[in-house]
Amino acid sequence: MFALQDQEISRAGARDLTRHGALARRLRRTAAGAVCAAAVALPLAGAATAQAATSAPHTLTTTWTNLTLLNGWTNYGSGTAGPAVTNTNGIVHLKGTIMTGGTNTVPFILPAGDRPANEVVVPVDLNAAVNGQLDIKPSGVVTVFSQQGWTYAQQTTSLEGASFAVSGSSFTPLALQGGWTNKGSGFASPAARNINGIVHLRGAIKTVSGSDEPFILPAGLRPNHEVYIPVALCNVDYGRLQILPDGEVFVDAGNMGNAQCGTSLDGAWFAASATNFTQLTLQNGWQNYQNGTTTAAVRKISGIVYLEGAISSGTNPQPFILPVGYRPSHWIYTSVDTSGASRGHVLIAPDGTVNVFGVGGQGNATSFTSLDGVSFAP
Repeated sequence: MFALQDQEISRAGARDLTRHGALARRLRRTAAGAVCAAAVALPLAGAATAQAATSAPHTLTTTWTNLTLLNGWTNYGSGTAGPAVTNTNGIVHLKGTIMTGGTNTVPFILPAGDRPANEVVVPVDLNAAVNGQLDIKPSGVVTVFSQQGWTYAQQTTSLEGASFAVSGSSFTPLALQGGWTNKGSGFASPAARNINGIVHLRGAIKTVSGSDEPFILPAGLRPNHEVYIPVALCNVDYGRLQILPDGEVFVDAGNMGNAQCGTSLDGAWFAASATNFTQLTLQNGWQNYQNGTTTAAVRKISGIVYLEGAISSGTNPQPFILPVGYRPSHWIYTSVDTSGASRGHVLIAPDGTVNVFGVGGQGNATSFTSLDGVSFAP
């Protein structure tokens, strides 16, 4: 089990490594991640006028299989989707929002064709924007974990945006460095694959060293811009990968001890470029972050909507409205990376209105919000 692994680094040592790693990153890379101390109230999403798409979305229909809930779990309702799964090009995507009044942590078992060859751990969004994880076994058994207490998972567990590769077929193995090794214990070795311009990662890694750079992506699997994408860590913690155009990959987290204990690459993805993406019109004072990142944009591939880019500023939590053709038919709750490798929370309405909230304070979101790694089923 990945989510509750024992620490392999002392907490005191982890704090020292966190401070050292953060300083080194500030010195050699961009300023993304400077935490703003200001915090504001999180208003509810509101309706807004739709903007026109600048290019037609890919309209391929995706077939979804409804999931049978077990152990007292039920659909959340309230405009959210029921739990379902689809497999496109070897990548399994989940959707829907669920809840339970019980204590059993297994809500469903995936169908045989949608099960991973290795154990995977992917991040999910829980009630009150609390960090959660799904641990998925090759048997298809799915277990929900909560970072801050089981009640948050009981009240709301969003499956939106959760994805993983069923196997390593057509994936390119990644060479680890700096003391990083495979996580082992049934997890896949690190690998990457480009599918229709989206680079997907898989596997799990760990280290007992102080290095925060586990590998360098091969030339054909690098983004042409800087990206920041969420990943799951040990002890149901949150972290991110910062990936540079030269292929360098850095792991960043508030507690680097949890990243060293185990960093899951499953479910992590990024767009290699802005090709075929539709640029989004920002509003309410929001701006493209720049500093090596790309502009905010959206693309639909095989029935899945992908966002990319990084944004900042903003006078309220609504940075843009998704164009017609990219809007979900149901409410979406999912996570994003914000300033200082802190989690953000995204709410997307069926009318296309997008709200971004900083979990540690709205200043985290307005300082820096990465849209890379955000996907959903429309």
